[in-house]
Amino acid sequence: MEGGKIDAAPENEPALTPTPSDSEDVDDEDKSQSETSLKAGETTDLADEAKARDNARNGTVKKENMKMKIAVILFKRISLLLLGYLVCYINLSLILPIIAVCSLVWYENIKSEKGERIRKKIVTSTMTKDEIQDIVKDLPSWLNFPDREKAEWLNEIIAQLWPSLNCYIIKYCRGKIQTNIRKKFESFRFEELDFGNQPPKIDGVKVYSNAVSKDSVIIDFEVYYDGDCDISFSMSGTQIGRIKDFQMGVEIRVVLKPILYKVPIIGGMQIFFLNIPDIHFELEGITGIPGFSYLVRQKIEEIINKKLVFPNKISKRFSKSVEAAELKSIEAEGVLRVHVFEARDLEKKDMTGKSDPYAILNVGAQEQKTKVINRELNPQWDHYCEFIILDPVAQQLHFKLFDQDEFSEDDFLGSGAVVIADVIKPDSDDQWFELENVKHGKIHLRFSWLALSCDRNAINAAAEETRLLKIENIHTALLTIYIDSALNLPKPKSYKRPDPYMILTVGKNQTKSRTKRHTCNPVWEQGFYLLVKNPENDSLIINIMDKQSDTKLDKLVYNIATLLEKPEMQISKQEFKLQQNLNSSIIVSLQLRILHKSKFEIEELDSDSDDECSEDIINTDLTKIVKESRSSNASTPTPPSRKKSVNEKPVEKTKQTENAQEPTIRTSCFVQSPEQLGRIELSLSYSELRQKLLVIVHRISALPLKDPNHIPDPYVKLKLSGNGGSAVKHRTKVIVDSCDPIYEETFEYLLSVSDLPSYTLVVTVKNKKMFSSSILGQITIDLKRLQNSVGTIRSWYELLEEQVSD
Repeated sequence: MEGGKIDAAPENEPALTPTPSDSEDVDDEDKSQSETSLKAGETTDLADEAKARDNARNGTVKKENMKMKIAVILFKRISLLLLGYLVCYINLSLILPIIAVCSLVWYENIKSEKGERIRKKIVTSTMTKDEIQDIVKDLPSWLNFPDREKAEWLNEIIAQLWPSLNCYIIKYCRGKIQTNIRKKFESFRFEELDFGNQPPKIDGVKVYSNAVSKDSVIIDFEVYYDGDCDISFSMSGTQIGRIKDFQMGVEIRVVLKPILYKVPIIGGMQIFFLNIPDIHFELEGITGIPGFSYLVRQKIEEIINKKLVFPNKISKRFSKSVEAAELKSIEAEGVLRVHVFEARDLEKKDMTGKSDPYAILNVGAQEQKTKVINRELNPQWDHYCEFIILDPVAQQLHFKLFDQDEFSEDDFLGSGAVVIADVIKPDSDDQWFELENVKHGKIHLRFSWLALSCDRNAINAAAEETRLLKIENIHTALLTIYIDSALNLPKPKSYKRPDPYMILTVGKNQTKSRTKRHTCNPVWEQGFYLLVKNPENDSLIINIMDKQSDTKLDKLVYNIATLLEKPEMQISKQEFKLQQNLNSSIIVSLQLRILHKSKFEIEELDSDSDDECSEDIINTDLTKIVKESRSSNASTPTPPSRKKSVNEKPVEKTKQTENAQEPTIRTSCFVQSPEQLGRIELSLSYSELRQKLLVIVHRISALPLKDPNHIPDPYVKLKLSGNGGSAVKHRTKVIVDSCDPIYEETFEYLLSVSDLPSYTLVVTVKNKKMFSSSILGQITIDLKRLQNSVGTIRSWYELLEEQVSD
């Protein structure tokens, strides 16, 4: 027998025949095989019966669990109604229980929708390309699969390591996390910690090519967790809460840097979340009470954001030869400026049929909030905010709208998210976005991408743009700060070492460092970003505080203008003496970059290519800033006589310059008025940069005087309307007893450039009387001509009879 085959017998030799003993052996083997098969059949039947019993038991358990859940929900609802009845019985307001019921129902609906959304993501993340194509037979040609690779092999590794990882996480929670919580709540204790048998799943992995970063390896992971975790905790021996059904979806970035030419090859590692994670979990016990549960959730999300969401990160150094500053710092790509312009058709949340809306915007852990507009469904915020961006392709801008309530939780008005790279493309930086998770509503946002420049001359253009915008909370530069350590800090008490931390301030922007325990020589090794409004005048102020006594240990004030004269506008690991103690010092690295407005051309490339970058290639060129000027009141033209106006052309333009660099256009416009109702002089200008229409009412000339005993008391009323939106009205002061009143009043209207052609301005001159006002004349101005105009259009207009209701 060779190779597992039986050779045939040679022709000269007889074939082997079984002997009687061989036959008996064969019979015994047949008997044993039949007995074995019989036993196997019996075992299979028993297994089937056991499986059926298990299925029946599981079905019974599921039904019992479902009944229990329904009973718990009914108990909650009935308890809430009884509470409302009790409130009414003791003569409290009926509104309180109604609000409580509505809030609870709305909150639980939001929770269930969020949990279902995460579950759908997890289910779809496990589907392969072939499975998707089986479901959707005819995919359109423009639909491509993302440049992320499936990592099932990595999920297999995690599944095998999960029991050990689970034990480590439990020990970490019982150790460090429980210790930190006990600093504020001494009796806190984790009663039960179980993160379940279901490990996290990695949906996709993207590795960026070396064209993105020559000295590092950048990896993005899409991670989803929908485990059967069970966490309970107590205070003073009494269980107060329980966390169940924890779900999370997050994009994790791992940066391996720098690449070394000796072991361990990789000098260190950075881990952080690119965007705010999508988290959902159920709370039971005292922590599940509406209102209190909201505070618990908010606190948990706040802790995660402060620890892990960019610009916060976890860093680990593998080699002592690597400088901490090189590993723990992250170089920003640029700054995103967002103009929160307006919203329309928001839902009615107040009993008056209105809402008090405001918006919250997030990029990672960075958050900005608009002001509240009271009693308005079409609010105009005109709010500017800026976000530091690490990667415009991977990061997202999230926005949420709320209705402010003084005595209860703010009502949800909608939300949304956009990929930053999609809204900084040409022709995509001014958009309306439909609000999600609500019936109706939309928000108008404008975006500007500000690249970073080390050219000192760019500061003039940035300062000019800031001057034109006339907004307080916009900036011209980005200051990157790295604090290495401090030496010889004073003791607040002679017998006790301080717990120092830093507060870093530039203008109105402020950030805070970690606290170091019981040391006069703290080593922070921590990086920060701060936006700078005016680098030539602003200063960086570092206050070193003591956590225990809440007193100031020392202070450093650094004039940022000094950096403008340094090579590349940066200094590295420079030691500065502190102000109050001559022996105390701090080691600081600083880098200043000027913000300049740029346009992006984004081209998607294949991440599998070795010669091309997997990230979007960004081509920037500095756009010209359109200068605006308001015509000077000192150069006001005199109105021409009526006789001359009859023979003149309908429109006559003359040029007027305020200075040699900023020309404005003055237009004289005359329309024949048979009744000669008078003239009005106006100046119109439109700022595309600010998205604002500016109207100046200068004066009125030659109002008709029908009765010398009744001289008119004129005032001007302006109404901007169009495009289906609500009209915006303004009015001037009243000038008593005058046929030639002078006003010189300025009015501003928020109006996007795309809406400009569809809006009209109605200007009505009225005579103020005791109980009413009569119309003296009116004009209607089409704003189309402002669309391509530069500067200010100053014109005389002949007043006509009333044509449009004011």
